[in-house]
Parts: sequence; C-alpha cells; structure tokens
Amino acid sequence: MGRTLASIVQSLRDEEESWKGFRRALRKEDQEAFDALWRLARFHAAAAAMAARPIPLEAAVMSMLVGLMRRAQDGLKKGSGDAGV
Repeated sequence: MGRTLASIVQSLRDEEESWKGFRRALRKEDQEAFDALWRLARFHAAAAAMAARPIPLEAAVMSMLVGLMRRAQDGLKKGSGDAGV
C-alpha cells in the first residue's frame, strides 16, 4: 500500500517552496535569516513528524521556535558563566 500523506520532510519542502516569493522580497541578510529558520525546521523534522499536525506549517514554526529558544538559552548560559565568579 502506498502512502496517503506526504512525509514531513516533503511537507516542509513544499511549505518552504510556497514562501519563495516572500524570500525573494527580503534583503540579503534577511534571506540568510529566513534560510536559517528553515534549517531549524528541517533539523527538528523527526519531532515535527511525531506531532502529526494537520497543518505542516504549525510544526515547522514550532520547530523554528524551539531552535531559536535553544540558541537563546545557550547564549545566556555562556554569558552568565562569568557572572557567578
């Protein structure tokens, strides 16, 4: 039996592709930030698949947020390492 639903990886690719016009309208530095967000979404694809959301963009945005929060927390940990001394 074949799949009735696209894989999360394919759904993420399709969703990213649908935002290409938006990406082209951004400045170069913002295009790089846009691309970084989609890399975060792909990095967390396994978790997005487990979420099984009916709207793939929801899982992509949550993946992006988790990645951004992780980076923020890592930055705070590095910055506060000197504060306790």
